[in-house]
Amino acid sequence: MYNPSFPTPHPNLNPTPLPIPLPLPCLTSRSTSSVQRRQRRRLSVNTTTNLTLTAAEKVIGDDDLLSQILIRLPAKPLFLFKTVSKRWCSLISDPFVLQRWSPPKSPSSFFLRRYSRFSHNIKFNHVSLNGLVKHNRSIAPLYLDFFDNRDLVIISKSCNGLLLCTSSWPGLDCCNHSRCYVLNPTTQQYSTIPRPVNGGQYDHIVSINLAFDPSLSLHYKIIALISRRDLSPEYQIAIYSSETRTWVISVLVIYPSDMIIANGVFSDGKIHWLRCHSATSIAYDINRDEFFPFPMPYSLAKSPAYFGESGGHLLFIESIQNWGNQFDVWGLESNYSHWFVKYRVDLEMGALAFSGITYEVEVLCFLGGEVEGDLCLIFYLSCQVISYNFKDRSFRKVCNLKLRPCDIDNIQMCPSAFIHPCMETIFNV
Repeated sequence: MYNPSFPTPHPNLNPTPLPIPLPLPCLTSRSTSSVQRRQRRRLSVNTTTNLTLTAAEKVIGDDDLLSQILIRLPAKPLFLFKTVSKRWCSLISDPFVLQRWSPPKSPSSFFLRRYSRFSHNIKFNHVSLNGLVKHNRSIAPLYLDFFDNRDLVIISKSCNGLLLCTSSWPGLDCCNHSRCYVLNPTTQQYSTIPRPVNGGQYDHIVSINLAFDPSLSLHYKIIALISRRDLSPEYQIAIYSSETRTWVISVLVIYPSDMIIANGVFSDGKIHWLRCHSATSIAYDINRDEFFPFPMPYSLAKSPAYFGESGGHLLFIESIQNWGNQFDVWGLESNYSHWFVKYRVDLEMGALAFSGITYEVEVLCFLGGEVEGDLCLIFYLSCQVISYNFKDRSFRKVCNLKLRPCDIDNIQMCPSAFIHPCMETIFNV
């Protein structure tokens, strides 16, 4: 039957076959959902990234938010962040930000000055609770090469992260051109301090102390006892302020001959000295510019094994000749009424932890523990630095350190001249 809708091809023609279209892929419901999931995941990642970048940009662009983060960082990374940009450097250096930054409450390491017969070869060991601290990838004793001339430079005092260094050997006045420096070992920045001059006969520096409490002020002070060259018992107080960069000559005082002047300890805005063969000693209130007496734990026959400050409290340990298998750590009441036994250290527990341990230990200093609020006593024994944690009463080896007999003699004679606790800070000098 003829159908007009479909023409009949001519029988002698070979028509070119039409291309057969390729079949379309069959999109099942399962594959469709897989594609949709991938698209949703890609969209979710892009959306999250955009939100994260937006939040980060918002924090970085807001000085207040950024400050809240920066003031919670440790000193070293915070100091390095000064190099990020001029804005970050200005922000971190802002006194308002510095005042809100919380420094550590206790020292985290100490510098130990090694014995040296020559002034050009003064070295220090730097020790923390984790062992010997590396400097330039080495744990070998280090020089104080922060200064233009490292010869003759020693650490005289330490206070809340700053070091008071002097360029005299063996004392403060072996040469007229002796100088003082205040060094921040964390930032390696220092300031040169001129000698106190009053135009009179009092030009001999007998003792020098550093006073720095960042909770009260970002400025430090240096308190020097100066006397005449004839070493009379009359002394004048000279005070240097980093705020004014000048010395002020203060009161004249007569010190007893049995005062241990070399070991002045700063605590609560005052410098404290111990006294032998006496029931009382003397302290100097820096802000009030006046002296006042405070009690001794008992009458001393010689210098104690330790007298220093930790956590805002004055601590005292009697001479090692009076020890048995234990010794006490005395603390002074904040109102200066009396001393009391704050801690007791049982060396027999150390003998159980370290075989062959003896009771002839050398007290070095106090450091903050690994947990905030902990306090550790650091001492030297049998070529080892050992820590004692007062909280859990545990002994732990910190590192091996071989001291020569002359090093030990120096520690016993005047520990404050050879051991200097330190903490990381960002404060300017």
